[in-house]
Amino acid sequence: MAEARLRVGILCDGLRFQRWQAACIRAVCAVPGVELAVVVVNDSATPPERSFVQRVLRYPWRTALYRSYRRHAFRPGAMATEDLSALLAGVPVMRCVPEVRGHSTYLPAKDLDALRAQAPDVLLRFGFGILRGPVLELPRHGVWSYHHGDEEHYRGGPPGFWELMDGDPLTGAVLQRLTERLDGGRILRKGWFRTVDHSLAETVDTVLMHSAGWAAQVCHELLLGRTDAADGIASTTEAPVHKYPRNTVFLRFLWKQARNKVRFHRGELRLHEEWNIGVLPQPIHTLLEERPNLNVRWLPAPAAGQFRADPFGYMAEDQLNVLYEKYDHATHRGEISRLRPKRDNVLKRSRTMLADEGHLSYPYIVERDGQVFVVPESAAAGRVDLYRIHPANDGLERVCTLLEEPLFDPTLFEHEGRWWLFGTKAPLTNVELFAYHAERFEGPYVPHLLNPVKADIRSARPGGTPFRTGDGLWRPAQDSSLTYGGRIALNRVLELSPTAFREETVKYIGPLKGSVWSKGLHTISAVGDLTLVDGKRFVTDKAQQRRVRQRKLDRLARKRPSAPDPDDDDA
Repeated sequence: MAEARLRVGILCDGLRFQRWQAACIRAVCAVPGVELAVVVVNDSATPPERSFVQRVLRYPWRTALYRSYRRHAFRPGAMATEDLSALLAGVPVMRCVPEVRGHSTYLPAKDLDALRAQAPDVLLRFGFGILRGPVLELPRHGVWSYHHGDEEHYRGGPPGFWELMDGDPLTGAVLQRLTERLDGGRILRKGWFRTVDHSLAETVDTVLMHSAGWAAQVCHELLLGRTDAADGIASTTEAPVHKYPRNTVFLRFLWKQARNKVRFHRGELRLHEEWNIGVLPQPIHTLLEERPNLNVRWLPAPAAGQFRADPFGYMAEDQLNVLYEKYDHATHRGEISRLRPKRDNVLKRSRTMLADEGHLSYPYIVERDGQVFVVPESAAAGRVDLYRIHPANDGLERVCTLLEEPLFDPTLFEHEGRWWLFGTKAPLTNVELFAYHAERFEGPYVPHLLNPVKADIRSARPGGTPFRTGDGLWRPAQDSSLTYGGRIALNRVLELSPTAFREETVKYIGPLKGSVWSKGLHTISAVGDLTLVDGKRFVTDKAQQRRVRQRKLDRLARKRPSAPDPDDDDA
């Protein structure tokens, strides 16, 4: 049987690409079975030279400030350019002079015929403006294009700008199969990222670079025989089309960005997170009810400068035991500790179960063959290790390494005869979900073909114990769109295999009102007929304020260039 092949063409304005575009092309080229069919270069004639007076009269002065900012001050790394001539050497190059009608671009009939002769299955658009006409239907899988914004709310551009202006905590991105509708094509991939309200450059960097791999994912699916992967879902957006901001709007943007930066740094210095553990006296699946009981019994507040988070429980000698992250602000590290009831049945008695020089958290529990196994987060160590609880219930002993990669909030579960390990990675620890799978509990675990399988700050990072009900598998995840660990998303898993992953968010839980721990919720875990949760509040801690202030000063000192040494010949 012949090996599946996918011929990909590139529409561009030259062989210098922005860094995110180059990353996208490299990822596509790395997919086994992809071959580059053609590079179509926009060879439009250079516009005639205008006189100084003509340039002054025709210049778009209403948007002059933003244009100057883009040209001289806006420096996101994702938009830096690089030459891909070497990578594209040997690929047929077509030079095309498109027809411009109004704001739309069309390929002439002779160029369409020449392009058809190259038989591309897909065209990736990185130029040619607003492309319309027969070219959109020429490749059998269409013309793919990125739009950096949630097309349901923000069509047009510039990327990230209007989200920051509107105070929208989310900036979306889509990979779409183009249709005649502007930023309203058929959606192939979609994700949501945090809007960094004090840095447009950081927002743009994140969105552009971390959506660049989506085209390669769809290529993978097509080569696996999923021909509907390029059909997409038709967007029904009626959102207004945004354009470059006028000068008065841009001045407000500068003020807003500066104000948000001041607020960000003041907030870090003034208030600090404090997490605590609670017990919900009902099974985890009841959280799917329309009005679940959320009457949580909270533990007493932790000691000053510490917090308790990420609770996971097991039964030992008919008593509830809870492993959790015990975090100390002074050392900036967490350890895995255990709580179990005293005689009054209140969870107070604490014992350290695992500690090392790095940070430990999220002691995820798996009970199997009569033993209690623990998969703590140890991203600082650069791997995921499996432990078991000592028979004496006084510590954890290492069993093996499951994965030689760092994962945040590693979550291990069985599904349809296969073991799955989910987690996130730096730098987008709240946004991108990675999956690994194995035939055996102890591994070896291999990466999912479509990693990262999801990019959504509202529902990607694991947030507790997956569970089953009559309608399938459910996966709790964190929603950190407004604040870190803001609430829990309950996701119904629709498809999970080594080559596919789909889930939908059905509802959100939290934060849990009616107590002081009502500012966040980022873990829910099942232990029998009980559900363990954690909650967040903000506190003022003078010692922590001093530590944060010192870390900021140290960071500034590292960024500041050192004074030249007068004894150095090069000084």
